[in-house]
Amino acid sequence: MTAPSAPPKTAPSAVGRIVGIDLARLVAIVGMMAAHLIAPLGSDSGASSVDQALGKVIGATVSSTSATTFAVLGGVSLVLLTRGMRDASTGRMLLSILLRGILIALIGTLLLPLDGPISVVLTYYGAAMIIAAPALLLPSWGIAIVVTVLWLFGGAFNAHVRAALAASLQAPGADAGAEIGGAVRDLLLTGHYPAITWVAYMLTGILIARMLLAARAGGGLRALCSRLAIGGLAVYLLITLAGRIVRMRPAWFSLPDLGEMMLSSGFGAPIGTDLWMLLIPTPHSGNPADMLRTVAGACFVVGLLVGIFDARSRSRGIALQTVRAAGAAPLTVYTAHVVATATLYNLAMAGTDGTGTPWYARGTAVFLVQLAGVLLIGLVLALLRRRGPLEALLGWLSGSSRARSTSAAVLP
Repeated sequence: MTAPSAPPKTAPSAVGRIVGIDLARLVAIVGMMAAHLIAPLGSDSGASSVDQALGKVIGATVSSTSATTFAVLGGVSLVLLTRGMRDASTGRMLLSILLRGILIALIGTLLLPLDGPISVVLTYYGAAMIIAAPALLLPSWGIAIVVTVLWLFGGAFNAHVRAALAASLQAPGADAGAEIGGAVRDLLLTGHYPAITWVAYMLTGILIARMLLAARAGGGLRALCSRLAIGGLAVYLLITLAGRIVRMRPAWFSLPDLGEMMLSSGFGAPIGTDLWMLLIPTPHSGNPADMLRTVAGACFVVGLLVGIFDARSRSRGIALQTVRAAGAAPLTVYTAHVVATATLYNLAMAGTDGTGTPWYARGTAVFLVQLAGVLLIGLVLALLRRRGPLEALLGWLSGSSRARSTSAAVLP
């Protein structure tokens, strides 16, 4: 009788959570926190030169990629969630995701009256989750086709719709039908994070998750992560550099000089309907260049963190468990950030004479304080071995917590 062969080197990550995904979620949320609290310093004449420089760096990098990375990871979460519900029927699985998406959107809606300086992503996130969920039943090649169509034509369609609305928009109607129609239109097209773009990000996340799970099962996780990290970083830097060159030297390309408008923010759509406006990587525009750049950034983050913490055996000390637990509670952490930021901002605006913004409303100091709060949440959850309170509530209300296995990485 021959002795059993030794387990492969990838065995430690063959089962259990994908720790790198939890860490990537935390990176995305911390990036959004930096975008909300530090990036505004870049255009604040009252800030110090160091803070202004830091704000500009954050605005040029993290501000344009953290939210979209969060959307890509939403697609990853859908795969991991349904993998944990593998004993449930298809109907029950889709119903659970539907309820989860509705609840997330509801939480986002409840945060709006806080009237803070943050464009809350949760309502759009929930809507995109509901729309993307049926794609879990499709083969990967089918999802790839849908993603390609949305990448190539979604931004252009959105830009033309917005242009038509701007040309014909009248005073908003007072009836409930007009209000509901406007809300649906915002969720799908005209909002800051429209579903036509975020569904494409989530579908991309589904494809990435399937590749990760297949590579982990086949022992090729390390190689896949290397390709994601190196390829993602290269594409991200190349497109970012090209965009900066176009911004600084538009005459080289026979383009008009639109100043900061070219690379500031599209607020959910390309800045215009001209072909060149669809090809420069304007942040939050959903055009092909912007989507390719931000997805490349997400691939870099996922590939790097999964490669470090899952493709190899790593110690699981309290520091890692703290960070992982915080990343495994993104809804709780994000909601706490929105509530804290809106409360402190409104308090500051009520007490200021308009000559400056107190440190606790925005800036590096309050960012560090909130980051410490995030890590404290992670430490408490790690020590108690608990999920985040909002994650637990979502799991219970949607029924997924009763169907998931212990290996599922269940996030919003």
